[in-house]
Amino acid sequence: MHHHSPSAGSFRPRSPQSYFHHPGQPQHAPSNGHGHGHVHSPPLPVALPRAERTSKPKRLKAHTVASKVYNIPTIPRDRKGKPILPLNVGIMVVLSLGEVCMREHFHNERYIYPVGYVVQRRYLSMIDPHKEVNYTCSILDGGDGPKFQVVPDDQPGHAIISGTATGAWATVVKQANLIRDRQHSNSVSGPDFFGMTQHSIKHLIQELPGADMLRDYVWQHFVEGGPLGGRHAAVIPAYPDE
Repeated sequence: MHHHSPSAGSFRPRSPQSYFHHPGQPQHAPSNGHGHGHVHSPPLPVALPRAERTSKPKRLKAHTVASKVYNIPTIPRDRKGKPILPLNVGIMVVLSLGEVCMREHFHNERYIYPVGYVVQRRYLSMIDPHKEVNYTCSILDGGDGPKFQVVPDDQPGHAIISGTATGAWATVVKQANLIRDRQHSNSVSGPDFFGMTQHSIKHLIQELPGADMLRDYVWQHFVEGGPLGGRHAAVIPAYPDE
């Protein structure tokens, strides 16, 4: 019922370079005159394998997500097994997990973008150089893809909306640096600032109905209450129910 047949819109073809080098094969093209029919630019074949070998780790990192197992803290849940919200996960407060959207662009191999997902976190104010304020981050339905909204508590009427999480947060970081005369880089990881890189939050999003049917997302495996090595985000109810 939910079957997608491969089409030009479904799968992005890999670049010719990614098909070119075969380990253990000679690094040069055969000089018998038959090897040039599918190579667009004759001078390229000799140079490509070396360029690909040096950039291969980068390409793998950018385009291939491995499925791994992660230990995470035990999630506080109600009697029905649903997570108790609001939930503190490290510096994030999860207010709503939202709903999985099956349409295109609402997930990729690394992240799921549920419509109605809402978290809060503190960051530098964009209008008062001496203050930190709460920012509410939401994922909205933009029709042809998600819209990422960031609203500061001290400017509730000033919603920053972008087609990417990074676009929204880059605006905040740039303005916060500007009023403080900070020469810091304005580069920022939007998914990080939206809490989507937190393993516990990823785990809760994967539990949403429909998440296991998403075509491109690479499923990760989380073990609640497993041994936690090194630093990890504490997971506790934001408002403990007495």
